[in-house]
Amino acid sequence: MNLGIIDDDANILYTVRAMAASIGYPIKTTSDPHECLGWVRDDAVDILLVDYHMPRMSGLEVVRRARQLSQKLIILVLTIEERSEVAKELLVAGADDFVTKPLRFADFSARISLHAELAKYRSEANWGDRGRGLSEETSRRVLDLFESPDTALTAAAVSESAKLAYPTAHRYLEHLVRKGLLQRRSVDEDGRSGRPRNIYSRTGAPR
Repeated sequence: MNLGIIDDDANILYTVRAMAASIGYPIKTTSDPHECLGWVRDDAVDILLVDYHMPRMSGLEVVRRARQLSQKLIILVLTIEERSEVAKELLVAGADDFVTKPLRFADFSARISLHAELAKYRSEANWGDRGRGLSEETSRRVLDLFESPDTALTAAAVSESAKLAYPTAHRYLEHLVRKGLLQRRSVDEDGRSGRPRNIYSRTGAPR
């Protein structure tokens, strides 16, 4: 399992390098976004840590470009931001999780261990095929249909509202469920037995 980190702060790079070494993971470090994206292009890292605030290329843009290059890559964002709209934007762009600054060894170690298992699963499950062809713009358009916490929609309703073919709407909904941005529950049609239908809503919305 290979780690990579991009951050414009040399002290952060030194700290993360030391943390990674202490838990037995090799790590590449850089402050150059083009070098970082080269790692992704060459499949040289399994988990990439991306600083959110950077001067040469924003963390959001690095996440977006890295995700376009690889669907199986685990992307963790280093940030002090706590605004929900920032988290939403990063998740839609392709981030998997966040590591809060200032960095703490226990949190860093636990998250890397957790996501190392996820990286292994994605590699074995040919995860790249599952996200291929999905656009950030359409993901955001589908997610915006769930602006209210009380909104609950079927794939058919999303298909009609977003002007997408039903299979396409379903694929985007399941993608957003995997990202943790939506949740899915099954209900019987009008209380009758038989094949249930799936209802989607925002994560954390009342069921």
